[in-house]
Amino acid sequence: IHTLSLHDALPILYVLALGTSGYGKGHSVAIFEGDFMAGFKKRFMEDTFPVVAEKHLWKIANDRAARNGSDQQEEFDKVDSEFRRAGALPFTFDSGTSPAVKQLRHKLILADCGAINLQIDEIGSNLINNVDVLTLFLELYDQGLVKQKLTKNTGESQRNEELDGKTPANALLFGTPTKLLDGGQTEDQFYDFLDTGYARRCIFGWGKQTEKAYNSMTPAEIYNNLISKGNNQIVDKWANRFHKLADPAVYGWKMTVDDDVGIQLITYKIACEQAAEQMADHEEIRKAELSHRYFKALKLAGALAFVDESLQIEMGHLMCAILLVEESGAAFQEILNREKAYVKLAKYITSVGDRKSTRLNSSHRLY
Repeated sequence: IHTLSLHDALPILYVLALGTSGYGKGHSVAIFEGDFMAGFKKRFMEDTFPVVAEKHLWKIANDRAARNGSDQQEEFDKVDSEFRRAGALPFTFDSGTSPAVKQLRHKLILADCGAINLQIDEIGSNLINNVDVLTLFLELYDQGLVKQKLTKNTGESQRNEELDGKTPANALLFGTPTKLLDGGQTEDQFYDFLDTGYARRCIFGWGKQTEKAYNSMTPAEIYNNLISKGNNQIVDKWANRFHKLADPAVYGWKMTVDDDVGIQLITYKIACEQAAEQMADHEEIRKAELSHRYFKALKLAGALAFVDESLQIEMGHLMCAILLVEESGAAFQEILNREKAYVKLAKYITSVGDRKSTRLNSSHRLY
């Protein structure tokens, strides 16, 4: 059995979810945040984070006092002031600047707790405005590390002492494919990000409308499903589960991986890399996405184990993660193979010509 520390393989997840307008993306996120995660957020922000942060601030103060031969309380007051100057902790944010994200990261390192959570709705409309933040997130993915910007130290602006640490960073980007893949500046920037590293970092999803419920169910059946008591039971079950995961006792968990699970991950890694080697040299984006699927699977398996309150990443966690990552790969291929703008235009012109011909023939028959 090998110990897998979260500081060695941080369960960082970047997700890009696309779906047509009205598919239910925003509604689903609202349910997850408002029903499932509300208790977790409240408990973490009000109880867990302050307790863990104060404990770690004292640790920093004691270390500095021992190193400098100074008073512990004075050192604590200094580091506590530094912690508070970094501002309030946002649970999630939808935009920002690179300096602001680095400042947030510094606060989390001082606390030794929490994550940087970026959540952008309508990513197609907001991609260009968040280029700097998304570029910074390229650095944060693997180990939560990023270099600090050197600023001038003055009497009014004191440069903080740099601290070593790793900060988890998560990103949820969702919106409509037509806005993101618009054949213009936004699509070009999106492909630049894929080429730079988001192809290997993201889990992709492309939702499409399926058969409507009313095609297979009666109105009464649809109504009964909507008001079923089982819906509230499911919501309560997951709300309680996530609330429990915000307990300070859960902080600092380390997960173990049995040899058979580790061997299965290496087997998947080799299969991904061998498949990538068969691709042509010009398919760099595809190769990057395929060859790094195993790493996404490892991070996702750790997250699944955490939700299951398991101190061990089991084979079931890994296989579920691999299945989802493979579905992500299929969605990624759809994104790359979608119809180009000129193809859609050609089809539109053709369909317009067909409709004109049909109307003309109909008019001939009328006379």
